[in-house]
Amino acid sequence: MDKEELKARLQKDLYRKPGFWDMNFPKVFTWLGILLISIGLGIGGYNYHFIQNATKTKGVVIRLDGGAYRQGYAPVIEFLDKTQKPHLYYHMVFSRPPQYQIGDNVDIFYHNDDPDDASMGYAWFSILILGGIGSVFLFFGFIFQKAFKL
Repeated sequence: MDKEELKARLQKDLYRKPGFWDMNFPKVFTWLGILLISIGLGIGGYNYHFIQNATKTKGVVIRLDGGAYRQGYAPVIEFLDKTQKPHLYYHMVFSRPPQYQIGDNVDIFYHNDDPDDASMGYAWFSILILGGIGSVFLFFGFIFQKAFKL
């Protein structure tokens, strides 16, 4: 198609110039997938680094806190640091039925400098959700790029 033919089509309104989303939709899908996977990997890396530099100890579930509208129960765990000072850890994962019972022993990781900065381990749920959704976006982004030949 030469210049004159293209100009004639544009003037006759038979051909619509592609808009921003027409040209960039597959790229946005791809980059969103890369972003979500990167965030998931970042959370995983942070958790790995935290656990590698943390002290592992045993804690005891002392009570179960119910969330808003009783969507589940999260354990409150008491543990002792190296100086035998007690600390409380409020787990952020609510489940129904409760994942832990009062009196259960659980592993706790904490920093020696700040024992209140504690964790029960890896945040697998967020890593898997972000990685999974990111993989779907990345896959379809590549498919759309092939389909639209961008």
